[in-house]
Amino acid sequence: MVLRYSAMMTHAEIVARMENGFPLTIHVADGRTFEIPHRDFCWLPPRSSVVMVAVPSPENPEETISRWIPLLMVSGISQTLTA
Repeated sequence: MVLRYSAMMTHAEIVARMENGFPLTIHVADGRTFEIPHRDFCWLPPRSSVVMVAVPSPENPEETISRWIPLLMVSGISQTLTA
């Protein structure tokens, strides 16, 4: 089952989705998506206005690079739940 949350996400809403479990897909207002397989790939500092994600490097898929995403740009989160 896939759960999708839309509209601008607040810090508390993103924390709640992360507490529901992983994997997650973060959807950004410009159309990009960020696949988050587990907790180690996502960090949301307390009282922060950004979420940091680790994504595969375009040059070397074996390595990861960090992306800072302003919360104002997060348009939704999809979550795949296993039965």
